[in-house]
Amino acid sequence: MHWHTHRSHAAVPAQYCDGMETLTLILGSGSTIAILLIIGFFLKPYLDWCWNSKDSLESQVARTSFQCSPGELVVPAWKAPEVMLSVIVPAYNEEYRLPQMLDETVTYLESRGDAAATFTYEVIVVDDGSSDNTYVAAMSSASREPALRHGDVRVIQLAANGGKGFAVRAGMLAARGQLLLMADGDGATSIRDLERLERSLGPSEATASAAAARGVQQQVQIAFGSRHHLKEEALTKRAWHRNLLMLGFHFAVWCLVGGTINDTQCGFKLFRAHVGKQIFASLHLYRWAFDIEVMILARLLGAGIAEVPVTWVEMPGSKLNLLTGAITMLRDMALVQALYAWGIWQPAAMS
Repeated sequence: MHWHTHRSHAAVPAQYCDGMETLTLILGSGSTIAILLIIGFFLKPYLDWCWNSKDSLESQVARTSFQCSPGELVVPAWKAPEVMLSVIVPAYNEEYRLPQMLDETVTYLESRGDAAATFTYEVIVVDDGSSDNTYVAAMSSASREPALRHGDVRVIQLAANGGKGFAVRAGMLAARGQLLLMADGDGATSIRDLERLERSLGPSEATASAAAARGVQQQVQIAFGSRHHLKEEALTKRAWHRNLLMLGFHFAVWCLVGGTINDTQCGFKLFRAHVGKQIFASLHLYRWAFDIEVMILARLLGAGIAEVPVTWVEMPGSKLNLLTGAITMLRDMALVQALYAWGIWQPAAMS
């Protein structure tokens, strides 16, 4: 006799199958959304640039303190400079710190003009779509203009917040000086350190062109103010997590960008006009990492950079969140290197 055993299988409810299919679809769509969000995060600087590049700079300006005919806000690179120095001050929600910085800056520049009759200047404050009274604070300094003997204060208010890099770019393109100085609105670096940066620059544009014709390359046309000499003091005073993020950032810059500049982020930089205007006309990064693209563009254009020690005081009220700032800066550095390496981004031709 043969015994046969029969194993009974309970029927799977249709509702269970439907539920599993629904769960699979949800998980699948959730994974797709997550992947798209990650891709969007990494490509955000590129997408921001695509969006902003559709519009002219003038269309993104809400108002200015000076009269400007349509099409004349951006000064062509070929136009002869009208003043010796342009100081570009990006400002976002700086109604409290900006007045003192402007007062010290204008007082110093007026003294330079008193000492040398040929010295002339302009200070361009770019209000980056502030939600406070930054524009009013800047205008109070501009209202001193009748009393200024050697220069003037100009104020540009952007219609929306575009980022520090975008604000600096707007000021640089509107500048009329032979030398273009970027200076943060918090006054952390003394304006008197401008003289150190001036001494570090190479020859003028005409002399540099003649040197290039003789095969002499990498003339110093840009000076980066640097806090690197204060590194040891900063390490002892700052919290451990700030030091960790700072050292990690410097290591990432060295790995991704290279070069010999120790402090890329100090907000005190001087450019000869022909180089500065081409660099900022070519700028694609509009947030905190724009200084890194400045270095890359300078390298592509053959413009040497000098790193110059400056005095610096850490001012309260920073707008940078260290953690999120570090993450976005790492993303921006990696992306900008890739886009230039692939030829998607290139220096703009001079107009």
